[in-house]
Amino acid sequence: MQPIFSKKYRVYWSETDAAQIMHFSNFFRACERTEEDFWQSMGLKFDPSLGVIFPRAHASCDYHSPLHPGDTYRVDITRIIVGRTSITYYFQIYNEDKNKLSAECRIVAVAYSTTEKKPIPIPGQVRQLLYERGAEEKTP
Repeated sequence: MQPIFSKKYRVYWSETDAAQIMHFSNFFRACERTEEDFWQSMGLKFDPSLGVIFPRAHASCDYHSPLHPGDTYRVDITRIIVGRTSITYYFQIYNEDKNKLSAECRIVAVAYSTTEKKPIPIPGQVRQLLYERGAEEKTP
């Protein structure tokens, strides 16, 4: 299955732990970096002054194979499910140098109004752009 969006990165020594393995928390940073690059590719940006932010409601990751300093890895957004107020992203992280799956992650973000201080429906423009890129509608 073709990913919705892909981006390549390199593991920096500063992203690893004492065992020279990319620290588990940095897998989430890679996912969020890819999400931001995905948004930018659609002409959108994360800007709290727009009145809506997307804080995380859930994050999980299954780790399969380590990444080491200097490894090139690819983050694929493989699936996006759009709910009324939430966006669920599914990511796969591949070690390009070893051609191995390193991790599978899922992050749920919620549209939140910075003025109303509560979750709100995903803005229509964002919803439409996500659907155009292959996102699915959440089924009840």
